[in-house]
Amino acid sequence: MRIGRLVLAAWMVAAATGQLAAQVFPPWDTFQDTLSNSVCAVVNASNTELVVLRSSGQLVIVAGPDVLLADAFVDNEGFVSYENQPAGLLGFATDGDGFRTLWWLTLTGNVVGVDGFTGEPFESNAFPEDFVDVPCDACPLWDDPTVCDPAPAPIVNICGVGVPLAASASFMGLVTFGQVRRQKRGR
Repeated sequence: MRIGRLVLAAWMVAAATGQLAAQVFPPWDTFQDTLSNSVCAVVNASNTELVVLRSSGQLVIVAGPDVLLADAFVDNEGFVSYENQPAGLLGFATDGDGFRTLWWLTLTGNVVGVDGFTGEPFESNAFPEDFVDVPCDACPLWDDPTVCDPAPAPIVNICGVGVPLAASASFMGLVTFGQVRRQKRGR
């Protein structure tokens, strides 16, 4: 009976390990709004969308080809600097559709724009409510789709048939459990 439980425990650990391998960890930060349930990875500017790299705090333009803004950084409080000078802050605001989305804002609440040649931020004189269909999910914008696709579930070959690890673990656990129950009844 102990062997059956050990086998069942081993299969359960294997199944859990297979599920953990499928988790995805993209290279950007996500931000949660304190006033709503909004969670956004995309930082919206007046003319582009960006993400904040988790490892360095640097901003990357993700609208079109991904471009690192080498001189733009976001600190832990959401303040943005460009060439070591203050350049606004990240904050949630209500967009034109009524959703709370993440924005690169000036201190006066205007949306920041980004120069397409230099990467330098500028004040756009627009407000978040001037924009509709604002994204929050960075996965469709990021150039490398493998960053967001979960790893395929591990496959175990049982009797010549490829079966997902979690399904095979469940099957083997049920078989082991059945054997243990039969042994108890036979006594």
